[in-house]
Amino acid sequence: MPERQSSEVDDMEITLNTGSTVYQGAIIKGGKTFADAEGYMREAAYCNINPEDFDALGRPWFVRITNEYGDSVVLRAKKTNTQQRGEVFVPRGVWANIVVTVYTESTGSPTYKNLKVDIEKCNGPVLDPVTLMRQEYFGGNMHKIWKEKAED
Repeated sequence: MPERQSSEVDDMEITLNTGSTVYQGAIIKGGKTFADAEGYMREAAYCNINPEDFDALGRPWFVRITNEYGDSVVLRAKKTNTQQRGEVFVPRGVWANIVVTVYTESTGSPTYKNLKVDIEKCNGPVLDPVTLMRQEYFGGNMHKIWKEKAED
């Protein structure tokens, strides 16, 4: 196990911004969202991190982002000089949706930017979109909700 640098932290509070990217948008708007799950994961299941924050987190392969309600998601960590220190970027998609808030501030759209979250180094894994959706929205069983409705 590599020795920990004195400047490394276990986790840090950081600002999360989400948004569309050219490549993520091309996959989604191309109608191949689940037919090209590998491409979708490559283009939407990552987190851009400023180099200084990346080093402070211990140069992670994976990070866990947790919002103020305890919702969390694991993403690939990408060090990039284009990211501001103290902020991270996650492309819009099922992974980002786990940690954005449902509050719309009367806009009708969830809050996708300037969210305070905690970020920490972790060992992964990044869940594929179907497994993530099953775990987060159906308690691991996608058929459960349909069975409950059929029994009503």
